[in-house]
Amino acid sequence: MSFFSNYTGEFIAGLTTISWSICVFPFTEAARRLGPSSVNHFRLVLALVIVTLITIFAFSFSLTQLFTIPSWNNWFWLGISGFVGLTLGDYFGFTTYAILGTRIGSVFNTLAPGAALLLGFLILDERLNWVGLTGISISVAGIIWLTLNKKETAELPDHGHGNIKKGILYGILAAICQGAGLVLYKKGINANPNDQMVPIHAAWIRLFSAAFLIYLITFIRGNFQTVTRPFREDHKGGVRYAIAGTIFGPVIGVTLAGYSIANVEVGVSQTIFSLIPVLVLPIGYIFYKERITVMASLGALVAIAGVIILIWRDAIIQHLF
Repeated sequence: MSFFSNYTGEFIAGLTTISWSICVFPFTEAARRLGPSSVNHFRLVLALVIVTLITIFAFSFSLTQLFTIPSWNNWFWLGISGFVGLTLGDYFGFTTYAILGTRIGSVFNTLAPGAALLLGFLILDERLNWVGLTGISISVAGIIWLTLNKKETAELPDHGHGNIKKGILYGILAAICQGAGLVLYKKGINANPNDQMVPIHAAWIRLFSAAFLIYLITFIRGNFQTVTRPFREDHKGGVRYAIAGTIFGPVIGVTLAGYSIANVEVGVSQTIFSLIPVLVLPIGYIFYKERITVMASLGALVAIAGVIILIWRDAIIQHLF
């Protein structure tokens, strides 16, 4: 019980990573069938509806309170977080998975801790000791080793969503948006001193803002019919994959991420989140029969070792000095 109390944020971050690792697969299938933009529109509305019902019935919020309890500062920072992380970031991410696939596309999660650390330092004044930074570096190195393989990249099939260069660029942008979105999330949830928001309420504001802004932009650009047609017509049976991805991604994953970030530094949570490529390996074997090589297994072990160092950073410092 004491261990869980001391490492609540890290434990919940681990559960978040499992949930997000699962959602990668149905979202990849949905993006290839419906298109990344259509999936992004569909899952934001569905997630908003589900989280609204959970917040009202499980946490006893009224619909009015969802809008009125948060301050202007909460709405401002969480709204930006939702747009950056969920509207922009996930669109880039879906496109990356549609082009590069789950295993190679997931490598770009390793770039998110750097973005989270930099913005956490600039916006939240968060600090990590050198042992924590070493753990992050080892974890990132292991994941890059695990997933980046030139031979695999050369053999990727063309699913009609863009070339490999576009997939790489969008993967980088997705990671930056993900790291930035989580930092802005923590800024928003703590916008009022001594009055931290309930994380699921903060997740609801992120989803509401992201859904509102993406549909507003779509209406202004006159693309509503084009963007929504694939999921309205259930093109190639992609809707069921989008529903599954939504449950494990923006519903379970985003909510758990909020609880993790509320209890630990953003850089720590984001590094644990970046272990998605490690978990994608066994899941990929189950779903796609992807072979797990010795090199991939060693990369996974290195990545896990980095996270262990990160979690135990303070204890390591105490024993060294």
